[in-house]
Amino acid sequence: MAALTGVRVLDLTRLLPGAFATLMLAELGAEVIKVEDPRGGDPMRHLPPLVGGRGVYDLLLGRGKKSVALDLKVPADRVCLHALVATADVVMESFRPATAARLGVTAAVLRQRQPRLIHASITGYGQTGPYAEAPGHDLNYVAVSGLLSTERPMPSALPKMFIADVGGGAVSAVIAVLAALFARERSGEGDLLDAGPSATGELPTFGAHACYNVYETRDGQQIALGALEEKFWTTFCAAIGRPDLVARHRTGPADQERLLAEVRGVFRTRTRDEWLHFFDGRDVCLSPVNSPKDAFLDPHVAARGAVIRGHGLRAVRAPFGLPRVNLGPAPEVGADTEAVLRRLP
Repeated sequence: MAALTGVRVLDLTRLLPGAFATLMLAELGAEVIKVEDPRGGDPMRHLPPLVGGRGVYDLLLGRGKKSVALDLKVPADRVCLHALVATADVVMESFRPATAARLGVTAAVLRQRQPRLIHASITGYGQTGPYAEAPGHDLNYVAVSGLLSTERPMPSALPKMFIADVGGGAVSAVIAVLAALFARERSGEGDLLDAGPSATGELPTFGAHACYNVYETRDGQQIALGALEEKFWTTFCAAIGRPDLVARHRTGPADQERLLAEVRGVFRTRTRDEWLHFFDGRDVCLSPVNSPKDAFLDPHVAARGAVIRGHGLRAVRAPFGLPRVNLGPAPEVGADTEAVLRRLP
């Protein structure tokens, strides 16, 4: 019998991190029911590369799951969702906080009906802090974290791995769910898990598209633009006064080279801080490329309490919404041998 046999997971997420997380739970034996929008389902189904008209990521990450089509904006479908929730052990969603509230799928709403429910929210920036409602993708998260500046020799050399989505989003969510399931066996109560980051759907050719790239600003700093979906690209083009660029969102390689040159020219007209101020409050998926030092000083990192100090070190907390232990310093070799062995039967 697999470890999670008998555990039912409702997957309300979209795109890669949630799909990867629930795949891992399914591989451990959980029954995963994916709740999708009837109008096309998870956008990952349509992201290239395609095989037989279907996205490879969806084919790989959807294995072993069941799919239920519900429109969460329709009252009758929301009644169906709540009936499903009543049978579930875990609900995983990846909406921004305001969207989750509007759809009635927050932990506060769902756990009021079922206290034993474990509600896992995979979001880009968590439930609190100044970036909580900001859109984003993997590129934005590694930019804010400071990792992008240390990994990239050139603006066009994007990471070849979904570092934030897989490591910070999917894996963290699975660890948190497993811990919460274990804790529930003791307490009888479910939990709220705040794990991040959120959705992605990166193109297979990293750095080849203008909508998903890193740009240098007038002061030599850098900005990460993650306008992968058409709605974000449309908003970006309108904001910079170039609605004529909207139709070139997913054009071929030759045109993308020309488009990249045009957008690079746009970003060189202002400093990084000027662009951040300009796009503040706009739904675009745009982030500063922080250095590791700047990442520790980022206002969102500070607001989230992500950085801890102690024993002469600065460290980043794991992105779990569970209570965490304040850890002591690393021991010397063999420091606890006697105490541990003494407790053995």
